Amino acid sequence: MDTKFQTSFIPKKSLAQGLNYARPEAVSVTLLIAIILFMLTLAAAGGVFAYKKVLVGRINDMNARLAQARNSFEPDLIEQLNKLNKRIISANKIVASHTAVSPIFDLLENDTLATVRFNSFSYDLKDSGAASLTMTGEAVNFSSVALQSDIFGQEKHIKNPVFSDLNPNQSGNIVFKFSGAVDPALIAYKNSLVAPEAAEQLNP
Repeated sequence: MDTKFQTSFIPKKSLAQGLNYARPEAVSVTLLIAIILFMLTLAAAGGVFAYKKVLVGRINDMNARLAQARNSFEPDLIEQLNKLNKRIISANKIVASHTAVSPIFDLLENDTLATVRFNSFSYDLKDSGAASLTMTGEAVNFSSVALQSDIFGQEKHIKNPVFSDLNPNQSGNIVFKFSGAVDPALIAYKNSLVAPEAAEQLNP
C-alpha cells in the first residue's frame, strides 16, 4: 500500500514575519542644526583669518611706502627746518611780549598843545601788559587845559584820560595832574617794526 504524503509549499508563517528589516535611525534635528552652525562658524573663522592676513599685508605695504616717501624728502633737511621753525616761533613770542616807550613820546609830541607843557612823566607796565601813564603839567589858562583834555579824549591810544588838581601857580599859569591808560597796541614793539600805515591797519 503506497503511503501518500501531502507536501505543501505554502509557508505557515508570513514572509514578513520571517524577515528582520533594519530601519535606519532618524537623525536628530538639533544635531543637524548644530553641525550646520559648526560648519558656518568654521567658514566665518577662516574668512576672518584670511581678511586679517590681507589687512596686515596692506598695512605692511603702506608702511614700506611711507618709509620710502620719508627718505625721499631728505630727513636731515626736514630736521633742520623743524629747528629753524622752533627758533622763529620763540623769536616771535619774544617780540610779541616786548614793549617800546618811544611811541608814547611821539604821541605826546603830536597831541600836546603849544600852550601846554608836561613837567614830569611816569610810566607803569603791568605783567598783564596793561600800561598806565601819570604826568604833571602846566598850561597858560584853563581853556588850554580843557582843550587838551578834549584832544586826549579823542585819542584812541589813551584810555580814560583824567585831568585833576587844576590850580594857578605863582606865575599865573594853571598846573594840573594827568592820568590815563595806554593802549597796548601803541607800545607793542612789533608794531614799531612796520610802517605807520601798516601799523594803523593792524590796529584800527
